[in-house]
Amino acid sequence: MIKSREALQESLDAAEAEIRQLRNTVTSMREQLETIRFAEQQKAQRSIAAANEEAVLLRNTVAAMRAQLEAMKSAEQQKTQQAIAGSSEEIAQLKMMAQALREQMERQKEAHEEAIQDLRKTTRDEAAQLQLTIVELRSRLEREHGNGR
Repeated sequence: MIKSREALQESLDAAEAEIRQLRNTVTSMREQLETIRFAEQQKAQRSIAAANEEAVLLRNTVAAMRAQLEAMKSAEQQKTQQAIAGSSEEIAQLKMMAQALREQMERQKEAHEEAIQDLRKTTRDEAAQLQLTIVELRSRLEREHGNGR
């Protein structure tokens, strides 16, 4: 009788130790999840800030190019008719370049937005996977705890 009590106590102690370890594991996983979430948020914020900075830079570049183009137009109007005809081709090329830059800026902006969306989706997917893992661990714990009785 004493041996069976001792064996029962040892089993109970072992089960409690395992429960403590599982709780510690779940706590650790929660902390890791929070760390990952924070890191992903920081990463997304940095990406957004970089995209915004680049967009501002591109807007300023386009504005400077527009200003330069306008200055060139004004200077060309003061020249002779032949100089104006010769420069009209150059002006058309500059307009096409400005348009190409606008389109490139728009593509880059879209790419950055897609990257941010992908980061957010990845974060959500990872969080969901971690939640499923926690549920599975809880289920195992309950099964094992229930079977230990």
